[in-house]
Order: sequence, then structure tokens, then C-alpha cells
Amino acid sequence: MAIPKSADLLRTLRQFKYHRQHDLGAVWPSGRRSAVLVLLFIGSQGELRVLLTKRSRNLRSFSGHVSFPGGKADSDAESFEDVARREAEEEIGLPRSPELLASRFQMGVENVCLDIPCYISRTLLSVKPVVCFLHNHVGASPGSIYESPLDLSGFFGKLNPGETSSIFSIPLMDLAPPPPLPLQMSKAHTAPVATYKPEFIKEESHLGDWGGLQWDIRHVYYPATNPHEPQWLDEVENLSSDEEFGELGAARDVWGLTAKILTDIAKVARGVVPSETASRDPGDPGYLHFNHERLIYGLHHYGGEMQAGGRSAWEKRLINNNPRAQYSDRIPAFYMDYLRHSSPF
Repeated sequence: MAIPKSADLLRTLRQFKYHRQHDLGAVWPSGRRSAVLVLLFIGSQGELRVLLTKRSRNLRSFSGHVSFPGGKADSDAESFEDVARREAEEEIGLPRSPELLASRFQMGVENVCLDIPCYISRTLLSVKPVVCFLHNHVGASPGSIYESPLDLSGFFGKLNPGETSSIFSIPLMDLAPPPPLPLQMSKAHTAPVATYKPEFIKEESHLGDWGGLQWDIRHVYYPATNPHEPQWLDEVENLSSDEEFGELGAARDVWGLTAKILTDIAKVARGVVPSETASRDPGDPGYLHFNHERLIYGLHHYGGEMQAGGRSAWEKRLINNNPRAQYSDRIPAFYMDYLRHSSPF
């Protein structure tokens, strides 16, 4: 299989439509609404990359973790797009105003996919991804923006040290790389066959248990000094100290919900669609984690949890992975059977 072109990946994402079982309000409940900005751009080799942040060590939750720009809704009046763009402006200085972005930085942000479903976070927020594409206004042909590397020598903002300690990027396809050509097919080619080479230095995954349901946990490690990083991004001040991972040295660990969302978006870009008949093995190329909305609905609708306001005593126990907190405590048996059939999450 040929390595997909960035324009084709973006086109497939743009065409994706998710037919959810419940209205958005039922799976993005009031008081528990969060959104993240999955910001894509063209790298120096024409590859489609995604901008990631490292959270400040001063934050109460997920301090020091790799994540997307994003956060909680300020009110029910905010759309998920509003939340994601506001948080990106606060955390990394990306202007919300298209006029300002165009006039001062000669750049634009295009909505690519607003249909990726919600995910549940470890802090019991409903997280809605917003997939956008950041580009320069270049050339006479509109299609050129999907091929030309992003030039951001004049960075659009600065990091908010209270929330973001550094930013970096990885290729989107690293999370769902195209399979290598079969050996016999490779031999049949007279010209050299391009094979995809991910930038990560190690990946690992396992299944865990949270509240009596199986959870897919994936770690993808990137070198802290990445020779493939665009120069403009390498020059942004790094306010964090990189973590050491044994023999890997200084590295960045893309894991948890961030890795899960990126894996699904990469697969959607490759043309994978949700299927009830897909294997429940997260290693299956056709597996997507689009079952989170079912769990959110079960907790909110049947369990009376994920309500506006503070966390309930049961939710606090679940967040702290207390074995006394099980989803079956709040969700009826028939729906738990349905969720277990959908696992891992």
C-alpha cells in the first residue's frame, strides 16, 4: 500500500460522518463538557503532522502529560468548537479571529472534521475533539495549501506557563501507519518501494481495568530532540524539563486519551469506518474507540453521574481507581452487558 498523501488524508477526514446513537447533549452533558483542538499542518517533507502540548507541572490534573490544546466549557452556551479555539488561544496563543490570523500571520485555520465522537476522560469529563488544519496563504491554487510545508517563522503567540510548558509535533500516520508491502510484491517492483518509517522510538500497549471494564492503554515514545521537527517549532521556547525513560533517554510519552484519540483520527484519515463487526482487539487495524459515548450515556442517563457541579463520592473513588467503585454500581446489568460487549474502551 502506498504512503497516503496529506491532501488525501485531509479529504477523507473532511468526508467522514459519524452517525451517533444519541443526541450530542446526551453524551456531552452540562457541566462536564470539554473539547480539544487536534491541529494538523504540513511538515517539511509534506507529511501531515499534529501539534501537541506538554501540560504545565503546576496543573492539578494530568500535570506534565502530553495533550492537545483544550479544556472545559465555560458555559452551556459555548459550542465545542468555541471551547477548543478559546483554549488554544489561551494555551498557545493561536488567535481565534480569522481576520487577525490572516492579516498578522498570513495563516488560516480550516475546520476539517467536527464529527469525531466524544471520549470520556479519567476525570469524568466528556471530551469532544475538533480536527482543524493550519496553513499559510500560499500560491494561486487553493490546493497548494495541502502540499506546502507550514512556514511559521513568526510564531503566532507564546506559551502560557501556567498551562503549557512546551509544544511539539508528530506525524499523524505514526499512530496508524500503512502496512508494509508483502515481500513478493516488493520484489516485483523494479523501482524502489517507499516504506513508511515512523518517528517514534518505542511503542507499547496493554489492557487495564478501570471500574470493571477493560481499557486499551497505549504509549508511543518520541525523542525529546527530534531531527524531523519543523525548525519553526524547534525554536519555540521550551519551558519544561524533558523526562528520562531509561534506555530511551530524554523522551516524550504520547499515551492515554491523547494516543487513543490520535489513533482513531489517523485510522479515519486512512478510511476506517466504525463497524459493529470489527474485532474487539485494539491491535486490529479496523478497531476504533467509538464506544466511549455509550459509557458516557450509561453513566449520565442510567447512573445519574456526570452531573454539573462537583464530583460525587462514587466518582471520586472511581477517579482514584478505588476497587470499591465499579461501573456496575451505577449502571443496570442489561446496559453493563452492552458495554462489556463494546470493550475495551
